Amino acid sequence: MNFELHPLGEVADFINGKAFKPEEWETKGLPIIRIQNLTGSTNITNYFSGDIDPKYLIKNGDLLVSWSASLGVYIWNKENGVLNQHIFKVIPHKRIEKLYLYYAIDHILDDMKTKVHGSTMQHITREPFESSLIPLPPLSEQQRIAAILTKANRLRSLRRYARQMSDTYLQSVFLEMFGDPASNPKGYPTYQLKWISLKFSDGPFGSDLKTEHYVPSGVRIIRLQNVGVGKFIDDDKAFISEEHFQKISKHLCIPGDIIVGTLGDPNLRAFIQPNYLKSALNKADCVQIRVDKTKATSEFVCWLLNMPHTLKLATGMIHGQTRERINMGRLAELEVPIPNLQSQQLFSKIVKNHENLNAEIKESERQAEHLFQSLLQRAFSGEL
Repeated sequence: MNFELHPLGEVADFINGKAFKPEEWETKGLPIIRIQNLTGSTNITNYFSGDIDPKYLIKNGDLLVSWSASLGVYIWNKENGVLNQHIFKVIPHKRIEKLYLYYAIDHILDDMKTKVHGSTMQHITREPFESSLIPLPPLSEQQRIAAILTKANRLRSLRRYARQMSDTYLQSVFLEMFGDPASNPKGYPTYQLKWISLKFSDGPFGSDLKTEHYVPSGVRIIRLQNVGVGKFIDDDKAFISEEHFQKISKHLCIPGDIIVGTLGDPNLRAFIQPNYLKSALNKADCVQIRVDKTKATSEFVCWLLNMPHTLKLATGMIHGQTRERINMGRLAELEVPIPNLQSQQLFSKIVKNHENLNAEIKESERQAEHLFQSLLQRAFSGEL
């Protein structure tokens, strides 16, 4: 069933927030709701205790749209606050279901992003935003659609939460089994990282590997943007030719090698090269560690390096005026606690079991996301 299309500006009022100045920020009063507080990119909250126009007041349950820098639709679910600029407070007109409007805006968000303007502070302007069209069925149908989408969205949120909890599981297990690497409460003997390594190598520097050497396919290059905390981020791919690789083949990385990012956030993060990536090349600032399996397991060393506590141990090794990094030589000399091999092997089994479970969790999250997007598409094409 097709419903009549209406511009957003005809179904709701959109009130832009107040342009608070940094000197107006305080440590008490009502929280200032900024885009960072909507996206969760910061835990910092600024406050305002002065007089404020009531139109800027936000209460739990209000519908908000960020229209600058980060485009998104949100339902505020925290304490009352005051609205900052670059965010619309959305007041639905009569016979407009708030949740339906929320999902309708979510549905057309991709279209909104095609109307983005601005080179440094990207934003959508009010006119094209309010002219975006949404189908408008009777109120009872809006409520029915919103209820279906809310159930699917709740499932999607639960799957996402399960994956987020899974991402922190191994660090918790590591702490439980081995304790804080910085304080070494279990009194394990300490050794330099190079002691447990058969190979400790940084990637090629300077003229050995330049962006002009990149080709559409060939030998994969592992770069800093591919190094996650315990995971290989398999996108933003780069390759070099087999011919050029032969000139720098001493940097060959194979499955089971640990690749350590020593620049960026965090300054110390690592993953184990997966089996499907049969051969690769690490770039500069991506340190390759090939573990001596008579002394340690790859899983133990990888998660040792992913512990924030280990980064504390390496704090004195971080240097650089503009971009802080840990160079390979200093990292090789980092002294860390090394438990007995049997304990490490037990941890490795836990890691591998978790990886299998995590794959199932990610697939479940993917299916929930697909279901939600499918229902969203059907809902606003009159097929739900």
